Amino acid sequence: MRITEHIPQERMSGLQKRAVVIAITLVVLDGYDVSLTSFAAPYIERGFGVSKAELGLVMSGALIGMLVGSIIVAPLADRIGRRKMGVIATTTIAVGMFIGPFATPETGTWPLVLSRIVTGVGVGCLVAVVGVILTEYTGKRVYALVMAVYAAAINIGGLLGSMIVGPMLDARGWQFGWWIGFVLSAIAAVATYALLPESLAWLSEGRRPDSLPRLNALLAKMHRPALTALPEPESTGVRAKGSLRTVFTGRTGVHTLLMTAGYIAYMLSFYFMTNWAPSSVASANDNPALAPQLVAAFSIGGILGNILFGYLGGRISIRVLAPVFLLLATFTLSLFGVVGSQMPTAWWTLFAASFFVCSGTAAFYTIVPTLYPTLARSTGFGVVIGVGRFGGIAAPVIGGAAFDAGWGMGVAFTVFSLPMLLAGVSIIILHLAQRRPDAGEAQRPQPALSGTSA
Repeated sequence: MRITEHIPQERMSGLQKRAVVIAITLVVLDGYDVSLTSFAAPYIERGFGVSKAELGLVMSGALIGMLVGSIIVAPLADRIGRRKMGVIATTTIAVGMFIGPFATPETGTWPLVLSRIVTGVGVGCLVAVVGVILTEYTGKRVYALVMAVYAAAINIGGLLGSMIVGPMLDARGWQFGWWIGFVLSAIAAVATYALLPESLAWLSEGRRPDSLPRLNALLAKMHRPALTALPEPESTGVRAKGSLRTVFTGRTGVHTLLMTAGYIAYMLSFYFMTNWAPSSVASANDNPALAPQLVAAFSIGGILGNILFGYLGGRISIRVLAPVFLLLATFTLSLFGVVGSQMPTAWWTLFAASFFVCSGTAAFYTIVPTLYPTLARSTGFGVVIGVGRFGGIAAPVIGGAAFDAGWGMGVAFTVFSLPMLLAGVSIIILHLAQRRPDAGEAQRPQPALSGTSA
């Protein structure tokens, strides 16, 4: 029996509400961290006098860090626990933010690149923690709503940053955005240590001698009966083979490769849009103040799109719904480039593109964890999301080189919208493959934005 079956269908307890609030707040912080260079880029470009290709390297720094964090560091959560990894992740983000403001025209942009890499390591680790905590502590009746807010939270972080911090950068300098990030991350590290509970499924696997009493303490706070013994381990095969081997063998290995390829394609389009859409409009109009406005358009569109996606996901299979949204995302992102940089048309077309594009994140974050047993879940999720970051790393650099080579917005955004079609196809193939009966392997629960927790 899965320990998460003990999650009540009645009203959520105070502990559950606290876990959900802390987890979503951490995702909002991630949204601010990820979007920071999008609305700070015009000020950095002006202050350092760098080319767009060099600016693209600064933008890619966080994605490089996320790759390292997701693949190399995040799997440690399966050994040391999700709560402890959350504390390490938020502390790492704070360190990365502290480094950034020391970059000057004399030092060049390398401290900024280092800052973004370190910050990205923390964000990559945090992603592997937050999704697991949410799926385990969210009551079934509000699961669809919570997952919709979770999917929108990264856009909420970007929106708050662009609306509150973005307008201050003209007077205070781009460094101000990094100092705000440092303070927020330091507070988040303390809050994670003090308030975030440990993963129920991780404790149920008995990785520590005190797992049973710790698990019972959490169940008591959730008003559930105590256990006399730990449940039968779900992950005996993982213990025998190791989490990494589990992720890459058998049908699970095929699913890992399929989702990794799809996520690489999606990240290529997503991070081209998030990094270059605001900067392109600001540069074309020779007005850096437009960048925060475009980040706001992207964030609002993403929030509303994810809410609709979450609502529909409670009624339609995610593996059917996601390809439809990604097809519409391809069309609307291309339209943004074709229409051009004139305001307010650019604002509204970016809003429409983000409405559909951001659903891909919710789709992959919902589908991928369900492919793996408990003791391989952070490893599998980290591998897929981490390797997928190669697409995100490449997007700002290749995009900058394309603009330096004279590509217009219409050509660039049309070309970079096409990989989302491949992402949609990968989800369709996974859906069809898992519908095929396989007597040698138990079927895992189908992903959805509602229903039972993972």
